[in-house]
Amino acid sequence: MPVALLVGMEPNVRPPKGHPGRRLERSAWAVALLIALGAAVAFIWWSSGAERRALEGMDPVQRRAVYEEAFGEFERLCGAGPRYDALEKRCVEESHYLIQFPECDARCQGIARSHTPLPTK
Repeated sequence: MPVALLVGMEPNVRPPKGHPGRRLERSAWAVALLIALGAAVAFIWWSSGAERRALEGMDPVQRRAVYEEAFGEFERLCGAGPRYDALEKRCVEESHYLIQFPECDARCQGIARSHTPLPTK
């Protein structure tokens, strides 16, 4: 665009309400916002399974050793059933971690789920 056309034009002049240019501007912002929100939701969804994908990607023998160590420590520290003391939060977090192991059998699932808080109304 030649500079001569820009002389005398006021910067930041917005088209009047209802003008097609203004609707286009709003539409562009709406599309950009939807894309950003979609990307944020996709990232959160993808990252929520990162720990599980890492466990599944491990060598099965190594993963079994990590599981047995984690489950043994969980049993010693937390035991069966929920705790209502200073270890409650840690036991809940560890139970979520254990359940992600493919090796977590019915016994493991039962003990781990006994530490999962029940939903409240």
